[in-house]
Amino acid sequence: MPNSLSRAASPYLRQHQENPVDWVEWGDEAFARAQTENKLVLVSIGYAACHWCHVMAHESFEDPDLAEIMNRHFVCIKVDREERPDVDQIYLEAVQMITGRGGWPLNCFMLPDGRPVYGGTYFRPEQWRDILLKLQELWIRGGTALADQAEQITAHLRKLEGRKWSGSITPVNWPQAVQAFAARFDRERGGTGSAPKFPMPDEWRFLLRYGFIAKDEPVLRQVRLTLDRMAAGGIHDHLAGGFARYSTDGEWKVPHFEKMLYDNAQLLELYAEAYAALGEPAYKDTALAIARFLESELANPLGGYNSALDADSEGEEGLFYAWTRFQVEAVLGDRFAGFEDFLGVDGEGLWEEGRNVLLRRYSLAELAARQGWSQEEAEKNWEQARSDLHTARSERIRPMLDDKVLTSWNGLLIQAFAAGFRHIGEPDFRRRACAIADFLLEKAVRPDGGLWHRGWNGNFSITGFLEDYAFFAMGLIELYQTAFEERYLIAARALAEFVLVHFQDPGSPLFFFTGDDAPSLLVRKKEVMDNVVPSSNAVMAEVLLALSEYFTEPRYRKKAEAMLKAIRSEFPVYAPAYARWARILFQEEHSSATFAVVGSESGLLPAAAGRHYLPHLRLAGSALPSDLPLLHGKFQPGKNLAFRCEHGACGLPAADWKTLLSKEMTSITAGNPLI
Repeated sequence: MPNSLSRAASPYLRQHQENPVDWVEWGDEAFARAQTENKLVLVSIGYAACHWCHVMAHESFEDPDLAEIMNRHFVCIKVDREERPDVDQIYLEAVQMITGRGGWPLNCFMLPDGRPVYGGTYFRPEQWRDILLKLQELWIRGGTALADQAEQITAHLRKLEGRKWSGSITPVNWPQAVQAFAARFDRERGGTGSAPKFPMPDEWRFLLRYGFIAKDEPVLRQVRLTLDRMAAGGIHDHLAGGFARYSTDGEWKVPHFEKMLYDNAQLLELYAEAYAALGEPAYKDTALAIARFLESELANPLGGYNSALDADSEGEEGLFYAWTRFQVEAVLGDRFAGFEDFLGVDGEGLWEEGRNVLLRRYSLAELAARQGWSQEEAEKNWEQARSDLHTARSERIRPMLDDKVLTSWNGLLIQAFAAGFRHIGEPDFRRRACAIADFLLEKAVRPDGGLWHRGWNGNFSITGFLEDYAFFAMGLIELYQTAFEERYLIAARALAEFVLVHFQDPGSPLFFFTGDDAPSLLVRKKEVMDNVVPSSNAVMAEVLLALSEYFTEPRYRKKAEAMLKAIRSEFPVYAPAYARWARILFQEEHSSATFAVVGSESGLLPAAAGRHYLPHLRLAGSALPSDLPLLHGKFQPGKNLAFRCEHGACGLPAADWKTLLSKEMTSITAGNPLI
């Protein structure tokens, strides 16, 4: 019989509904049961696309003997980390404290009151049995050792969250800060470090901005190398577009095959920005391919975009994506010889069991030269080969789709589509961004003005986290800059006001990750450092800075500046963990401004500005009289007037907005010798 997870909305939880383990969802009832039955609690955390979560489930959670031990001695709770990042953050930190490392599956044992005592990630079945029995033995002896351990861990967790932020007003030494990034560069294969390699888009967006403005060619060279090698490697799906979560090796060759919405949203934005900054057509092509993947694979028919595609199919990791040499040859026939080396099925892309991860080992121009084709022939022949392989692959059993719609990740995608519209000029990107925003405004906004975190089957629930407010509000602000529809700015302001009321910490300039309307947990955390998604506090500071300009509201800027001041002293210690903060700090220290056009030609501004890389500019515009404070009173019938504004104060109007915009382009391309 299925356990109680058969009623769960989370695809990850439903993956475990047939386990003989008596899994229950996180909630007060589970802990009340643990106290009544005097049992330890196991919280097992993962996500639907997690390969090693599947492995441990098959090896241990489907084993009747191990399940019997778990059911007899523990209350067993399953948590989807993407649904409950607040729970995941706490117990991930606890496990890292205990073992020195973390990851998923995350298995944390705790007392009936939720205080952690032991944990780890993946365990082999024999290890798992030993741990279960050892903990139960300690518990029935009175649990004194476990209680002492729980007290120490909990005290340390609370101490970390109670830290005071000293703050600094000293400007950042940017060359020194960038050196902290550069010290980790892999200058041969791109990215940072050895293996595994994560894309980390916010790091490269900051370094692109810094390198472009500072005219730091070594930094730009590393950005180019990274973007080129990622796009050519196996981490990039050359048939359907889209990127896998990370590369298991140092060469971007063999991916961890799950595809996440948050990665692809941020990478779309990165490649679109890089196209505007560096003018490389391949970056535009990569961004367009990501967008095609998102539309064909992750778009939810009820609205918004789904969360992920699994790494596994038919119980094997990467089976859907990998090819034997014979399989490729069977599809391409006589054309195989022309693409064998290009795709790496000559041995370069060999992975395991005779299967290859498809690569793009060199450019189409080099392919043309090697095969004696013209550039046009190479492009046509490759597109036909790609299409044929994609069609053949589509007949395979597909990886599972995680069909929950997360407000936060969809907020990242709104940002990506809005940026893509401006930088690439693809009209459909603006339509898609508007469609996501309108869907979330209708479905994810609660009657009290707060947000829901997760949607499934068109219905939203789970009280929103700071990342939902920050990412969605930032998406609305970016979307305003593509369409100049002020309702999006008004909605972003409403979300920011909700955060200022419900997420404030009176003793800190930074916001809590959970609002005062959320269920209470062991500790109330703040998310400060970036991870695979940017710090929600950093994005919230960015939101407040933008809103302070559009609404000429000093208290927004005051709050954001207090947040930046707190981070400025922390930032040099480990700069790469603060990449989003770095981008905001850098922008604030280097002539951040708002460029506005009021008049009938205002609608031309987003595309005109987006064709160039002007990261220091926010955009504003209106074809008619506007009540937006920044634009109020600036409309004059029959005229198109341009304004350059800083901190809510605008300079004298210019009658030729194109010339004024050209001056901005000249200014930024000239570089800043003071950096």
